[in-house]
Amino acid sequence: VVFITLLIFKITSYINWMNLKPETNSVLMGYNNFWQLNAHLDYFTRNVNSPFMHFWYISILMQFELIFPIMFIGIRKLNQKIQKEISTIIVLILTIGTTVLFYFMSKSQDIMVVYYNTFARSFSLIWGILLALLHYKYNLKIARVFRSFKSLIFWLYIAILIGLCMFISSESKNYAIFMIIATIISTRLIEYATLRSNNREKNNKVLDILAKISYEIYLVQYPIIFFIQNLQINDSLKLPIIIILTFISSYLIHVLLDLKKKEKFKKTVKTICLFLTIVVGSFILITEKDHSDEMKELENILNENAQTNEVQNNGYLNSIEQNDEDNKEERQEQEKQNTIKEISVQSKETEGVVENEQEKREKIAEQVKQLPIVGVGDSVLLGVADEMHKRFPNCYIDGKVSRTVIGGREVLRELKSQGKLGDTLVLALANNGDYIEKRYKDFLDEFTDKEIYWVNAMGADDPVFNERFKELAKAYPNVHIVDWESIAKQHSDYIYSDGVHVKGAGVKAYVDTVYDTIFNVYLENNMAEL
Repeated sequence: VVFITLLIFKITSYINWMNLKPETNSVLMGYNNFWQLNAHLDYFTRNVNSPFMHFWYISILMQFELIFPIMFIGIRKLNQKIQKEISTIIVLILTIGTTVLFYFMSKSQDIMVVYYNTFARSFSLIWGILLALLHYKYNLKIARVFRSFKSLIFWLYIAILIGLCMFISSESKNYAIFMIIATIISTRLIEYATLRSNNREKNNKVLDILAKISYEIYLVQYPIIFFIQNLQINDSLKLPIIIILTFISSYLIHVLLDLKKKEKFKKTVKTICLFLTIVVGSFILITEKDHSDEMKELENILNENAQTNEVQNNGYLNSIEQNDEDNKEERQEQEKQNTIKEISVQSKETEGVVENEQEKREKIAEQVKQLPIVGVGDSVLLGVADEMHKRFPNCYIDGKVSRTVIGGREVLRELKSQGKLGDTLVLALANNGDYIEKRYKDFLDEFTDKEIYWVNAMGADDPVFNERFKELAKAYPNVHIVDWESIAKQHSDYIYSDGVHVKGAGVKAYVDTVYDTIFNVYLENNMAEL
């Protein structure tokens, strides 16, 4: 699956996957979960940023299987030398301990850190060991108790698991608890699938086929979604295409790998297919350019900007606090005057003087430069923070890697509650996540009293995000689109290899685009006033 994905990627030309080499290496070497953590990938985004995002699990499994033989030998020796129950008790304690560790880690750390962490996630695998021990020693007793209700219990498990998958979001405060519940249910479903296979009903042929290719489905689903989601076709067609291709690909792979070795021709076909796939895939992997140094440079820039930006922001906030103490009413009046329609060049009719066009533009330019702007965004905004402070000396910039509109909304609310949210907002929150109209409508409805300059995204997770948000923004006269995407597409040298972040001359061009948009809005309103 890995090597076929690399081949398809090289054949296509509409996707920018700059992490191909380091990410593929992390998958093959069994540390992809830690690689994804370091790359700040979000497994819960509805848009797939990588064809291998689901292989974090394969890596955790590989890491666990390095340790499991040692555990197995220890359990077996305990059974031989001590009472058999002692091994079950030890695994039970280990299961409870790792489950509690997972829960409390989820309360103190970002959910993605816990989700990808081998030690935190080991609880689910240890649950499987506990189930095996209990089944091996006590299965017959348990089976008798629930024998008459086994079908009802099975479908109850299925219903609960489907409900959790459909209705529980990763943003839920109790997400860790639901994961633990899902793990326990999954162990029981695995028990039904593996230990009751002889009792399957004959009319469950479809379910039986799905069970046989379930692992292949798991492997191919993300690569297929990765390629299909970026096709320029009707959105309503994408889902059925993904489903059909997933089942067809899974079945073909299953058939290929299941060819019987006894039949010489089939064995030869299988060997040739696997050999060619590995050779071609390996060649692509070896010859692919590694962008790790460039990404390391970007990471260093972001870290440096985060440190210097904090100092610059503190100065801005301190000045606001000082103004609060000195003359709160005067500051509030000044902020009121800084709204789009009230900050405009006033005609000098009382003095009998009419400014010429150049003088008006210069005056507006100076007013825009001095605006108390609040900028909230993701790592793209953080990467241009220094230049933003140079262009807008009175600005406050809050940028964070992988920030979504939900995180940005919390920052704005916090500033508003502290009385530190100005009237002019520059928001760069279009890169991460997908477009959900209600979410963005609620967001804009909350800040209708602010002038919002929304920077659209270059290389957004959702390829249709910019167009959909632009349509939504038409209903909000206080929202103005900063069209960075159009500028960036004309200058490939402005963007890093990831197709998202800004570098070199692009940093100034990005800030120029923000400035020009604000300036043009002020100029237009000024002309309307006159």
